[in-house]
Amino acid sequence: MTNGVKMKLSKLTLACLLATSGVSISSTVNAEITQEFEFGGYVRAGLFYSAENDFKSINGGGQKETLGRLGLEFDDDASLSVGSVWSFDNGNEIRVSAGIDDDASLGYSLEMKGITPTGTLWGGGTGYGKDNYIFMTDFFYTDMSGTGIGIKGYEAGDFLIDVAYIASNRDDDDYDLDDTSFANNENLDNYMHTFNMAVTYNSWEVSLSGKAMVDNWDEDGTEFAETGADITVIYTLDDFFWTGSGQGTIIAQAGRGLGSGNLLGGTINDYNAYAPGSQFQGEHADWAAWHPAAGKATRLISYVDEKDTSARLLVWGGYNFDNGISIFPSLQAQYNDHYENDFGSYDYWASAMARAYFPVNDVMFVQSEVGFVYNNWNGTSSNQKKVTIAPTFIMGTGTVTPEIRLFASYIDNAWTVDEGSDIIIGTQIEVNW
Repeated sequence: MTNGVKMKLSKLTLACLLATSGVSISSTVNAEITQEFEFGGYVRAGLFYSAENDFKSINGGGQKETLGRLGLEFDDDASLSVGSVWSFDNGNEIRVSAGIDDDASLGYSLEMKGITPTGTLWGGGTGYGKDNYIFMTDFFYTDMSGTGIGIKGYEAGDFLIDVAYIASNRDDDDYDLDDTSFANNENLDNYMHTFNMAVTYNSWEVSLSGKAMVDNWDEDGTEFAETGADITVIYTLDDFFWTGSGQGTIIAQAGRGLGSGNLLGGTINDYNAYAPGSQFQGEHADWAAWHPAAGKATRLISYVDEKDTSARLLVWGGYNFDNGISIFPSLQAQYNDHYENDFGSYDYWASAMARAYFPVNDVMFVQSEVGFVYNNWNGTSSNQKKVTIAPTFIMGTGTVTPEIRLFASYIDNAWTVDEGSDIIIGTQIEVNW
């Protein structure tokens, strides 16, 4: 959030900066400018204990994107971002920002408003598409994070247009790229190129991506898809499915080749590698001893065939009752048709969850969440169920949203046990500013 620090910059200093960059300064040298400093961040940390494991710490009991994140989001997370914004009195703007996450990964971007007739020109590292998000499940149904260049918010009549080129890297550091015993060691560190256009009109948004990855082979030289495409159609309702209150969203997605599986709506990054998609991708530690991909999610994400196809449907929203109680449900499903796969020709999953808020007073409410997921792997099925209750302490300020919560989750067919149920208890903090 902006902390309100503002200062006037001298016209001479700005002119010198622009002159050394080779940019014409005729439209800016006489402008009055204010500089604003921005500082933001996100912190999530918690303790999770399994009753079936004698209340020792766990690595998770199920997938938060299908069952709901409350009481399941065991992975701590933190990020910080800083930036400066120079605002011109003629409406132009320059924004420079940098951020770091808990993996010590540095992100950076530059935005310039006024280069194009409308919209903003941007370049650098980006979380492109991550505004398409279901907060109860932490599900980014489009996540095109990477490094690139683009224009956002370009106005064409009643349409808003975003265009972008994004490069995402399958940087496989598990292999020595100088080891010539691999048939494809020189291509393991490889880029996927994504070209995206998104158009918004009233309640509709359509996002179309074309993708290319030259020599998309595994370490043994097996060839996978080198091209692909996907489309995302989003319809945002004015209320909770024609009830006259709340909010609702319907999302349909489809992709082929490099737009299928875990790459549907996304690029190569850690989030998409582990998010719901194809069950032939994701994390497979049980494959490590014999599978060519060694079961690593970030490697498996690009191992799709040119003719593989995927489709996903999501429906979610929220409704607020007059007594202060709120409920937020989500329905999600994905089907994957595999053209050539040693493990089977298809897989699919479907899930349903809902979160409810029960206010107690100005500084406390009780959250509850239920979830169910059904998985089918080429005819072999499995399912999980979850129920969570979480008394939560809050202090709303309008700009900061801190929460300290206690929770207990019952999970049927939990990952923490070979078979059967488990109870997970713990505490968690979460805040963003």
